[in-house]
Amino acid sequence: MKGVRTDRQRVVLSVRITFMRELAVLITAGGTSENIDDVRRITNSGTGRLGALIATRFAAGEAGCHITYLRSEAAVRPNVRDESKIETHICDSVLSLKEAVERVCSARRFDIVVHSMAVGDYMVRAVTDAERLAGALAGADPDAGEAGLAQVVLNPPGIREAKISSDKDNLVVVLEKAPKIISLLRGLAPGAVITGFKLLSNVSEEELVRVGLGLLTKNRCDFVLANDMRTVRSDRHEGLLIAADGSYEHAFGKQDIASLIVRRTTALAEARRA
Repeated sequence: MKGVRTDRQRVVLSVRITFMRELAVLITAGGTSENIDDVRRITNSGTGRLGALIATRFAAGEAGCHITYLRSEAAVRPNVRDESKIETHICDSVLSLKEAVERVCSARRFDIVVHSMAVGDYMVRAVTDAERLAGALAGADPDAGEAGLAQVVLNPPGIREAKISSDKDNLVVVLEKAPKIISLLRGLAPGAVITGFKLLSNVSEEELVRVGLGLLTKNRCDFVLANDMRTVRSDRHEGLLIAADGSYEHAFGKQDIASLIVRRTTALAEARRA
């Protein structure tokens, strides 16, 4: 009869609706760290609290989600009853995060990417002490010039101890620029709704918007959550969710920020698939 669906049609329609509502979400959370030796690290201050809240909101939402969660070992974990909703990978260093992002993006096509992890700008290149460095500089080729001396500083005779002795009066740690994970995301997830994060300290709202929009444009994000360090560690954590057209919304408190990000990214992802 016209206008009446058969049982088979109802099943097919149900499967189609379920498929359309399923969202593949990638979230990074916590803070990276770089080893100086086996017991000492240079770390970022990211706790993963906001990333965990965002993952929790996605898991509890009406739209079905498969969440891939990349976090540091010490990061806060999402509060999810059904652990099968979240596929977790541990990434402590910048390079391990880069490898994990590349691996999961090659295995799955993501609809939404929320890159909330506090990623270090620098990695440990070498560890030495003043005496070793001074000896290397003294033995450098005098005709090499500044470039030659720079190479000695960048590649000094290193300390090979698994745990560097605490009896040393000084330690020289040479850092090098780390890869920018956010700059890789659009190429790895070309169709995803991507949200980046920008943290500044003690700046005006106008400056937050300006810098956040610059990050968004440079890395072809859809949104950037810009926040100020003055509020991040407090209950009054404030954030500005900036869109590609330059508009932005305020959110107050981590719960509110998480809800805003989930709502805006889900709406845009579903609109793109409609």
